[in-house]
Amino acid sequence: MNDNKIKQLYTSNIQNFIASGDQNADNIALSAAVIAQTLLSGNKVITCADSMAKMMAEHFAGILVNFYEIERPCLPAISLNDHVQNCGQEEINLSHFQDRFARQIRAIGNEQDVLVVFSLNNKEPSIKAALETALTRDIKVVAFTSDDGGEIAGMLGDNDIEIRLPTNKPSRTLEIQLFTVHVLSELIDEVIFSM
Repeated sequence: MNDNKIKQLYTSNIQNFIASGDQNADNIALSAAVIAQTLLSGNKVITCADSMAKMMAEHFAGILVNFYEIERPCLPAISLNDHVQNCGQEEINLSHFQDRFARQIRAIGNEQDVLVVFSLNNKEPSIKAALETALTRDIKVVAFTSDDGGEIAGMLGDNDIEIRLPTNKPSRTLEIQLFTVHVLSELIDEVIFSM
């Protein structure tokens, strides 16, 4: 690999970060305000994601429960479990696998909670099922999408927030998701703990 290719990759990624900040600044600020108000009201943040983005859901929930850059009280957040317990069954029905997040939301989700989903291809069946469940329970959604937002963007209601990242490569999407989660975490801490 030559130096030009390396420089091109860095330049392209920097441009994606700048474009993401330009097009999402308002929605990131709104997400921070909604999540902070949810937490201040004694409710919780629920996160979920499929495949590689699973680490993003776990990371964001972990930041809220523990801390980001300043020590502070714990905030109620949970990342949904990514596997299906088969309890000795030989086969797991595909619909149970796709419904795994939705079932957990039905078990622990409340109307005043916020669901934060991280998508890499905008059409994961388990994320769509989670969104359907959240919408039927009037749980607000913050959805991280990419490219054109796809099927997930089309499912969001008027009170939901989309943070659409301007990339169609999963690896680049993950990189911007991570930075955006850190921005969001810093804003949430400022809203809650600067009062």
